[in-house]
Amino acid sequence: HVISALIATAEHRFYQHSGIDLRRTATRLLRVFVGDPEGGSTLTQQLARNLYPEDIGRKRTITRKLKETITAIKIEYAYTKKEILETYLNTMPFLYNAFGIEMAARTYFDKPAQKLTVIESATLIAMLKGTSYYNPVLNPERALRRRNLVLSQMVRRGGLSQVDFDRLRTQPIRLD
Repeated sequence: HVISALIATAEHRFYQHSGIDLRRTATRLLRVFVGDPEGGSTLTQQLARNLYPEDIGRKRTITRKLKETITAIKIEYAYTKKEILETYLNTMPFLYNAFGIEMAARTYFDKPAQKLTVIESATLIAMLKGTSYYNPVLNPERALRRRNLVLSQMVRRGGLSQVDFDRLRTQPIRLD
C-alpha cells in the first residue's frame, strides 16, 4: 500500500523515466516563467538530494538542479526502481526521530511497514508533503484531509477502487 500511495501521489510516471521526467521539467519551467514555481523533482532526484545533501545542497539554483539531475541519472543506471523506492522511503524523516517508513510505521502505528493498512500507508505518505504540517498527532484534521487526498490519488491512478475510497475516507486516523 505504501508504494501505491507514494507513486499515485508523488510521481505517477516513476516507472516511465530514467531519473528525470522531461514533461514535468517542462511544466515546471513554464510555471517559473509565469511566476508560480512548483516542485518538479522526481523521486530519484529527491533521493539524490537526500543521499548527498552536502554535495548537492538545498538552495534553489541551476547548479543544484544540474547536480541533482546528473546524480539521479546515475542512481537510475545503477539501481532498480524497487531499490530506488526502498532507499527513498528509508531516507525520509517522519518526526519523532523516525527516519524511514519502517520506523514511521512503528512510531505512529506500532507495527512493521509490511503490515500497514491502506489508510495507515496513505497517512504516512501524506506526511511527506510536510511532516510537521500534516503530522497526525499535532494536526489530526489537516492530516485527515491530506490522507484523503492521497487516497483519492490512488483511485485516480488505479491503486484503489472508488468503493473502497468511499468507505475509507470517513474513517478516522487511529494512531498507536
